[in-house]
Amino acid sequence: MRVFVSGASGYVGGGIARHLAARGHEVLGGVRRPSKLPENVTPLLTGDLADQAPDLSGVDAVVHAAGLAHIRNAPPEAWERANVQAAETLARAALAAGVRRFVLISSIGVLGRTVSGIADEATPPNPADAYASSKLTAEIRLRALLGKRLCVLRPAAIIGPGCPGNLPLLLKLLRLGVPLPFASIRNSRSFIALGDLARLVELVLLAETAPSLVLAAHPEPISTPALIRALAEGMGIPPRLLPFPPALLALAAKITGRGAMWQSLAGSFAVTPRAALAMGWKPAETLAETLRITSRYYNTTHKTP
Repeated sequence: MRVFVSGASGYVGGGIARHLAARGHEVLGGVRRPSKLPENVTPLLTGDLADQAPDLSGVDAVVHAAGLAHIRNAPPEAWERANVQAAETLARAALAAGVRRFVLISSIGVLGRTVSGIADEATPPNPADAYASSKLTAEIRLRALLGKRLCVLRPAAIIGPGCPGNLPLLLKLLRLGVPLPFASIRNSRSFIALGDLARLVELVLLAETAPSLVLAAHPEPISTPALIRALAEGMGIPPRLLPFPPALLALAAKITGRGAMWQSLAGSFAVTPRAALAMGWKPAETLAETLRITSRYYNTTHKTP
């Protein structure tokens, strides 16, 4: 299969592109910096997708993984340009070229920062910030453009060696031996390994008929204390978890303007990936093992605290 992957030099897009290339697919990449293109991926577009569209003639499928994320205080126009306009530009190019399938890598964040119960494909959107709102807007506009050609993937927090986001900060604190007052947290959160996401993307690309929406998450959620223990085990250090009233920690987070970070750490966001499991997808390893691999990699790449 001939596949165009946008954001092929990024963490998520790069992981997907490497997997598809290793599986024998012809992978074309859209990147900002050609020097960071994965091996066996052919550059097709260099630059900003919001300004230019690639020629997708002869392309069977598109995976749109490019976008803006993990940026604090970005202006609204930045989210619109990177996550909405760029997606629309690529979707129109795919439509013009007769591309059979378009996979949009969205975010589980369109459902909110926390959910009550367990989320699935029927859970209504409730975006809580500009990033999630821009992702939902992109979903809606691409659905109108592409119809049944579109499959939206909403991944839970993506983890694995070198992952961005909040996990590196937690790994740094663990490595420094900082006591973490999270032993009393009782929650349940979902994650997905980058490799598992890449395999799910391939499954969607190859399916004769793909679902219109797929939540991508390991079927076994994990609590924050268990997550910290798994990370510490991978680093070969004690977790140094301390009991402390979560209500007081929540109040402190609110006072210091870190309420959103606290919700992502202590709130519950459990997902059941019904559509993915129905397609025959399953994770390659336990979530705890993925966390141990991630923290071991952090140890090897961060020799000093």
